[in-house]
Amino acid sequence: MMGKRSLSLLFGFISQPSIAVDLGTANTRIYTSLHGEVTERPSSISLTTDKTNTISDEYIQYINNKLAAKPLRGGVIVDLKNAVALLKPLVKKSRRFLSAPLSLASAPTDTTENERNLLCTALMNAGASQVAIIPEVWAAAIGAGMDITRPNAQLLIDIGDGVTDMAIFRDGRIINSSSVRIACSDLQRAVRSAVMTKYKVQIYDTDTEKLTNLISSLSRNQECGSETFNVSGIDIVKRCKIDRCIHKTDVIKAMEPVIDKIIVKIEFSLKKLPQKTYSEIEDSGICLTGGGACIEGMDKLIAARTGIRVQIAPDPIHAVINGAIQTLTNWNGNKYWWENIVWPKLSS
Repeated sequence: MMGKRSLSLLFGFISQPSIAVDLGTANTRIYTSLHGEVTERPSSISLTTDKTNTISDEYIQYINNKLAAKPLRGGVIVDLKNAVALLKPLVKKSRRFLSAPLSLASAPTDTTENERNLLCTALMNAGASQVAIIPEVWAAAIGAGMDITRPNAQLLIDIGDGVTDMAIFRDGRIINSSSVRIACSDLQRAVRSAVMTKYKVQIYDTDTEKLTNLISSLSRNQECGSETFNVSGIDIVKRCKIDRCIHKTDVIKAMEPVIDKIIVKIEFSLKKLPQKTYSEIEDSGICLTGGGACIEGMDKLIAARTGIRVQIAPDPIHAVINGAIQTLTNWNGNKYWWENIVWPKLSS
């Protein structure tokens, strides 16, 4: 449950919100009411001070330019120092004279109290004066346009970069939640690893993202045959840039185990639900948010495996930050609504 201290902080500044924060594994987004805009940047700190092309080995040059500290893993902070370094310049933009900003942040439902405290500490050290934290799926549901006050159960699945989080809403409350710290970054890592192992090519990030869209073949049970794709990257043997033709089957085989873990978690969580709740979800369907919702075929694959209709939210990547913004601006002084925000007990 959200602590009394966190609630009292929230009551204290809800009438004059300052910033809403979506600190994600891949990207960080901060909204400031001072400017009325969202600032977005990768959740990483470059460790390369000199990016001049003085290195003759193109592979080493590529790796050198990509060296970066990533302070989040699985949706939570694992490196406080670099998390503060990431947040500080973003928080600084929201300051008004000497007044430190007030912050509303969100976190996955499976986070421990210690992990949420670490998020609070990072924001405070970055320059926030006070911090309140709500479940990320709550913000995603608001940002997706769900009416979570409805008396019938509704299911939202948020597939981010580091965690897949699902929650069931009824009567303005989260009545059930489940999560697994496997998501988009694991899919991309599996693809990169498979291509490097077989083809000895470190493919570029843009091509990695394109290849993850081959999930659509899984949802249609397509035969891959000898279909191939051209990708660009660095040949780790010849140490130079190269275009390489790779087989679709290799990519599909790499992604299947990751996808299966995500889908099995969803199926298992659904099977544990009371029949009444399950039936209501069958009627209302599943709302899909996060970067995973943008992977072509992900919605159809989940629908095929669960037998439940899946709808992708409008602007799914920004559902969390959009919901956090609405939370700050649309719910002034509604004490009952804030009391409904709790940290649910996770399904085992």
